[in-house]
Amino acid sequence: MVQHNVPFAVADHFSPLYKECFRDSPTAQSFKSASTKTTRIINEAVAPHFKKELVMKMRENPCTLVTDGSNDTGLEKMNPLTVRIFDSNKVVHRFFDMCTTSGRNCGTAEVIYKKINDTLQESNIPWRNCVGLSIDNAPVYTGANNSIAARMLRENGSIYIHGCPCHIIHNTAKQAGQRFLEISGFDPEDLAVDVGYWFKGSTNRKGYLAEFFEFHDSEYMEMLLHISVRWLSLERCITRILRQYGPLTSYFKSLNEKQPRFRRLVDAFSKPLTEVYLLFYQAMLPIFSTLNLLLQRERSSIFQLHGEMTKFILKLFARFMKPLALQGRQVHDILYMDPLNQLPGDQFEPVWEAF
Repeated sequence: MVQHNVPFAVADHFSPLYKECFRDSPTAQSFKSASTKTTRIINEAVAPHFKKELVMKMRENPCTLVTDGSNDTGLEKMNPLTVRIFDSNKVVHRFFDMCTTSGRNCGTAEVIYKKINDTLQESNIPWRNCVGLSIDNAPVYTGANNSIAARMLRENGSIYIHGCPCHIIHNTAKQAGQRFLEISGFDPEDLAVDVGYWFKGSTNRKGYLAEFFEFHDSEYMEMLLHISVRWLSLERCITRILRQYGPLTSYFKSLNEKQPRFRRLVDAFSKPLTEVYLLFYQAMLPIFSTLNLLLQRERSSIFQLHGEMTKFILKLFARFMKPLALQGRQVHDILYMDPLNQLPGDQFEPVWEAF
């Protein structure tokens, strides 16, 4: 149940299930462990046992702390503290403590750090064993003076502070998108959100859209919802819209609704450049999402990081730089700011193919 994250309520069915499956087994016939007992076994017996093992390893071995704050709207804010540590000839990731905080200052660096520090001190884990800290890039975590990272560095100046690279990649793409918006007036996130929520929860609208799929001889597919904090959802939403661009265009041009969202969608699908802009984003976003997916792998990928980061930067350079400016150079030696090394706008695609 723990390994597969099965709800404790499922345990209410175990006893009758085992008795039915193993009728000739006295052990199965006498088995009694519904949700209440199973919850106690896991929380009061299994969990303390494994936490004790983890604490013993953390007392004696170097480890990396990983934490992030929840967006929970309850009275308590969860700050789950997990640990990466070397165990049985491999690096493992283990849950350590929830580190909940409460009160009007529950999200401040002072309160969160105090909770983390108290948790480590209660288990007699020395700060000198903490060799790394993996955290979000928000100021409360990585600020120069009063952040969680700054307070931990006072305990151990050798801790390597590692911000979230997925966030950095996502924010890089988002900032580039903002610049594109200033020039073109097109925002793919707004379009994806409007399309997703226009059809969300409306069987009538979906049914009418399905008629246009039949007209265009296309297979009907559900609209995807873009969530701004989900790094990979925009690429999927744009790809889905492009695959259904014909039916969607016919749908929005055929109705005369007055809702603001509908009018925005009619305006977007009436512009010829909308599809061009979406194709541009569909071509660009995989450069960012491929690296982002690698960084989110569960197994250790640090041995690939340098090569993949180099490849990522070269892919970006190849979009706007001359091939001669890239050939035979290390990434840090490429003069990408020099206008003489940059391509005029009408040659972007040829240089990509050549590279």
